[in-house]
Amino acid sequence: MDVLLIHVVGLGLGDIKTLGNDALQVIANASSVMGSQRQLSSVEGLLSDNQQQLNYPSPFAKLSTQLLAYFSKTPDQDICLLASGDPLFYGISNFLLRHFSVDQLHFYSNISSIQIAFERIKKPWQQAKIISLHGRSLSNLTPYLAHHPLIAVLTDKYSHPQAIAKLLCEYGCDNAQLSICESLGTENEKVTSFIANKLVTNAIQFHPLHITLIEIKHAHCTLPSFPGFDDTLFFTDSDQAGKGMISKREVRLVALSLLQPKVNDIAWDIGAGCGTIAVEWAYWNQQGTIYAIEHHAKRLSCLEKNKQKFGVNNLHITANKAPTGLDHLPRPNAVFIGGTAGELATIMDYCWEQLVSGGCLVINCVTENCKSDLQHWLQQQTISNDAVEWTEISVSKGDQLAGQLLMRPRLPVRLLRIIKKA
Repeated sequence: MDVLLIHVVGLGLGDIKTLGNDALQVIANASSVMGSQRQLSSVEGLLSDNQQQLNYPSPFAKLSTQLLAYFSKTPDQDICLLASGDPLFYGISNFLLRHFSVDQLHFYSNISSIQIAFERIKKPWQQAKIISLHGRSLSNLTPYLAHHPLIAVLTDKYSHPQAIAKLLCEYGCDNAQLSICESLGTENEKVTSFIANKLVTNAIQFHPLHITLIEIKHAHCTLPSFPGFDDTLFFTDSDQAGKGMISKREVRLVALSLLQPKVNDIAWDIGAGCGTIAVEWAYWNQQGTIYAIEHHAKRLSCLEKNKQKFGVNNLHITANKAPTGLDHLPRPNAVFIGGTAGELATIMDYCWEQLVSGGCLVINCVTENCKSDLQHWLQQQTISNDAVEWTEISVSKGDQLAGQLLMRPRLPVRLLRIIKKA
């Protein structure tokens, strides 16, 4: 045959009655059928004696090698792979599409376990946030708690219901409701609901095959639900909350609006300090990847704590000094420069060279020396005026003096944004 075909059949909850005619025909006609032992057993009545039954390899990552070996031995025969639920929904499809062409793959979708879970608790799920924690840190759930009242979580042994409940309580969601849907579609199916602060200390054991649904209806989440984190939320290198080597909220909001984060962006934050820019950048753009570069030990410690607090696992920290710490990073779509340690021209040269076409570079300056050096660097470039935007921010904050309101000015901050045109 011209194209080696891999048919991927979703079994839904394992009941062959849910299979469509096309899926039934594929299973019946396939030269070989591959799946887990449980999946193969579920379709046993559809298979004939001359059909080869193959088990998925362990580890699963060897599957592509196993399939290539199969086709080398039987180049004129296709194969049917069995999948749980819908293979195109947090299933086997991602793996297969990384290793085989679209023309080789035929998918036969079925009902997903997520869909059944919401059916069991009788909740519409079109606006639910769905997160997979399989092989991922539990903290990946954190950024979604404040602005997603309904969340479905695909879990593993590290993200069991009690661990999720503990995380919810840590961020003020004590009264959130968790519905644990176990062994869906089997004779052992069980759906139970708990309030987060009651489940934390409950020693109940749940079946490994389960889905956790979270309803954060009237819970008061302490995480931000809108851009502009309060400065006091961050760990800083100062004994005073909201002080230290951080970009304050007003400057941070302007900087992020100038950067205009986009899905799948590769971004650099150079001289990240305690990480207020990098953390909020990563928090609101979960599908971007942020690299924060900082060399000061105490600020690095705060940066790491802030990363963990807000669950921004798409933020990667490099403990180094720019520009030497940048050479191993992927080319960025966006760069923010918050500190240069006296190397402004060198860092600007390197970042401008590495920035992809259409990318955005934003740098802020507070000292007059920095502003002068930046102006001098810009004069040496051949950058059109319409690609350059200057902004200066002057902020005064309310204080008290002798019982009277006093507005105390902060040092003005100048920001330069440059768009790298093709």
